[in-house]
Amino acid sequence: MHRFQKTAALKMNAKRFKATHNKEDHLLSISDMPNPKSLPIIGTRLHLLASGGGTKLHEYIDGRHKQLGPIFAERLAGSKELVFVSDPLIMKSLFVYMEGKCPMHILPDPWVLYEKLYGSHRGLFFMNGEKWLHYRRILNKHLLREGTEDWIRAPIVESIKTFVNDLKERSEGRYKIKDYEMEFYRLSTNVLVNVLLGENSIHRSQHYDEMLNMFSDSVKKIFQATTMLYGWPVEWCQYFNLKVWRDFKESVDLSLHLAKKMALEMIRNKDRNNGLIKKLLQEDLEDEMITRIVADFIIAAGDTTAYTTLWIFLLLCNNAGVIEEIRRKDDTYIRCVVKEVMRMYPVAPFLTRILPKETVFGNYRLMQGTPIIASIYTSGRDEQNFSKPEMFLPYRWDRNDPRRESIVNHTTSASLPFAMGARSCIGKKIAQVQLTELVRQVINNFDIKCENSKDVKAMTSQVLVPDRQLEFVISLRKSDGS
Repeated sequence: MHRFQKTAALKMNAKRFKATHNKEDHLLSISDMPNPKSLPIIGTRLHLLASGGGTKLHEYIDGRHKQLGPIFAERLAGSKELVFVSDPLIMKSLFVYMEGKCPMHILPDPWVLYEKLYGSHRGLFFMNGEKWLHYRRILNKHLLREGTEDWIRAPIVESIKTFVNDLKERSEGRYKIKDYEMEFYRLSTNVLVNVLLGENSIHRSQHYDEMLNMFSDSVKKIFQATTMLYGWPVEWCQYFNLKVWRDFKESVDLSLHLAKKMALEMIRNKDRNNGLIKKLLQEDLEDEMITRIVADFIIAAGDTTAYTTLWIFLLLCNNAGVIEEIRRKDDTYIRCVVKEVMRMYPVAPFLTRILPKETVFGNYRLMQGTPIIASIYTSGRDEQNFSKPEMFLPYRWDRNDPRRESIVNHTTSASLPFAMGARSCIGKKIAQVQLTELVRQVINNFDIKCENSKDVKAMTSQVLVPDRQLEFVISLRKSDGS
């Protein structure tokens, strides 16, 4: 379907959507939504804990959708009703029409409490309103506009070449990667630092590597502790200084300290770089604001691309035929591979928004301030949206592949790993270039196997992560003239 046909179809769907709900007497309230039984004060927290707790949240909500339908309300904790939606049309309408000029999202309770108690003055992720919009527009200009790939590609390719060359030195025979997760945390941080500073800007040293290791480990602990705190009264955990809160606070303290240290060092070397830092300085942003934005940027980079990369290589190890296709085809096919992995294992299994005004939402009229949670994990695995949803089929994203004729259902808006709209992922293009380039270089240079790939399951740790440490073995490919 051509672009103008897509636009026309979206407008037509929007008109139908609005027309369906023009009559006031057809609209229901949130109290009319399907909802599970809950208890006063604690809501359905006990149900969640009995199902495995926060680490199984994606499966728990997926089960609720199967039980209650594409829209339901639930009080997972406290008195606030959360509205969950997995319908692709309504999700797309949420991001395109309902979220408003300055979209607000739901922040994890531990992060909100930390900000309140210690006034850490974080970056874009914590901003709202016109202040957020001002700085977001500046970053959009440099990171999301057409042509962005032209300047970000070189520092990303340089980072990945360094990573691959390091792997080559260690894999003359068969090399078992002991902690693949940490390898990709470090790579993702390196990529972002190179994008911030520009091409030919990073000079590796033992001190730099040690700082990256420490930083990657602390960021990983933030997400683990946040998941452990999910569903519990965070204020109580902080008040009684429970270990789970101490772990969270210590990891955030260290991550912010190291991220700001790196950001300040980049600003001090501003005359020697041509990356994003220099572009932000040319926008007359103050050093303090650049430090805040960059620090949050660095913290956000590690988990998102690192875990997506883990899922990519796990699925490739289980589908040798796809690896051979990658070696025969160009980057277009690799992008299909990445899309398919992110459909099955979206980096964020849930996307959140807070309605800025009273809104018609499906068959319901919802009040201003209603928290909406788009269940991306569920929508991406729904057979009504994607035929054979449990199968890893990258060709489903390639319109020119004849095998796609066997795919009856393919609703692209049901898979939104980067969200949509004004508050979509600011690092989307960085991630896409990094993942595509990394897959190409690794698959073309190495044979890779996973020794414990069977029965690996996903668990929620703010993002979807494997439930065990994956054991990959890599070896250099023998030259075959290809």
